Amino acid sequence: MNMKNFKISTIIIAAGLFLSLVVCLLTNIIQTPTITEHQFNYSVTYKLCGEVKTIEGVYKCRLEGYSEGENPRDRYYTGEYVVDGKTFLSHSYTIAEKDGAELYIVTLFNDGYLMDDTGAMYYEPFLEEPHLEAVDKEGYPYDETTMPAEFEAEIISWDYPEPIENSLVFVGFSILHVGSMLAMLAVGLLTIVACLACVKKDKTAPTKVLDILSVVANFANCIVIIPFITICTAFFQLTMSTDDILYQIFLCIPALTAFTVAASIALRRRGFTKTGFLVQFVGSVIFFVPFVIESIMVNFFG
Repeated sequence: MNMKNFKISTIIIAAGLFLSLVVCLLTNIIQTPTITEHQFNYSVTYKLCGEVKTIEGVYKCRLEGYSEGENPRDRYYTGEYVVDGKTFLSHSYTIAEKDGAELYIVTLFNDGYLMDDTGAMYYEPFLEEPHLEAVDKEGYPYDETTMPAEFEAEIISWDYPEPIENSLVFVGFSILHVGSMLAMLAVGLLTIVACLACVKKDKTAPTKVLDILSVVANFANCIVIIPFITICTAFFQLTMSTDDILYQIFLCIPALTAFTVAASIALRRRGFTKTGFLVQFVGSVIFFVPFVIESIMVNFFG
């Protein structure tokens, strides 16, 4: 046995596993802003039927929590508008009404931008200008030809708040998610490439039929099995709770399968034909066994 190849393959796979752990942690870091709640003053001056008026309000923004979807590290905020002592969850303020129809000013703020949090959900690096909208009593928007005369208005000016200065602090790690699954899988695939490039076949070991079958299985794993498992797992969050331990295990299987393929290549080239053939199926077995057990339980126990 070539000890040099043995050391190289061991180092490659060990380094791949370590790097996979690192990227898993990096993609699951949870940070929180040092300022989680703030009030922003704003005003909009408009003209309605020749009369100039000004809306002065306060926008209260606060960190609500973290997403539980595809990326649980995503921070999201909620906000409310306070105008003339009244609180509105909507971003529109009615300035005229007629027969059930309404004319209102839309003041839509971007929470992440105001809170200086570029990692927030729906972050946009700007604030939309205020604008007028009108709807009839059925809730349909007016066009210019049918707009009531009482709704003749224009926005003259506005004073919008500037973002605060904020910073993020580390608070822990999230559960695994699709992003971390893909990051670990990428490292696993790179490990396969490294084994193919750096682990040389032992020329003293004869090529067996099982070696050829193992190569075919390697290709099948990379081209069919790993993509299939990855796609299925990405959609499991639609039917499974993301913090379910089984779902968390499923998220690790694509990378695990890639690493077992890398181990299969290294073992086969070092002369361990049977072990190299079998080890690559570990991930597939772990993935499909729960479904087999569930099917048996349903068929026999209803």
